Amino acid sequence: MRKERRKHLRLPLNLKAKLEFPRRKLALRGQTKNLCFAGAFISLELVPPVEPNEYFSLTLLGQVEFTCRVIHSNDGGIGCQFDFIQIRYYELFKKMMLSNASDPERLMKEIGRWAELRGQ
Repeated sequence: MRKERRKHLRLPLNLKAKLEFPRRKLALRGQTKNLCFAGAFISLELVPPVEPNEYFSLTLLGQVEFTCRVIHSNDGGIGCQFDFIQIRYYELFKKMMLSNASDPERLMKEIGRWAELRGQ
């Protein structure tokens, strides 16, 4: 059995997702399989060849936009890490995550720990 290495609580949310790889002029549609404050796994019908650390734009529900980088990919989709989100989208994303979490307190603690580490 593979040991879980994730540091962040993942929520099994199925949200509509649009991925855009601007350097390749490639746009894909899929949906999230799981999501956390650090990244997501996006399920796709057809997964194009992508390179680790390749950047793309991700839009969730047609309204929350991220800049992401590819962490891994497989036949089912692409795992990504969030690299940038504008504050106006972050507040909406945070509300969405907290309203769908079975343990919102744990998520708030993760946000606090992450903010402390980034401030050092």
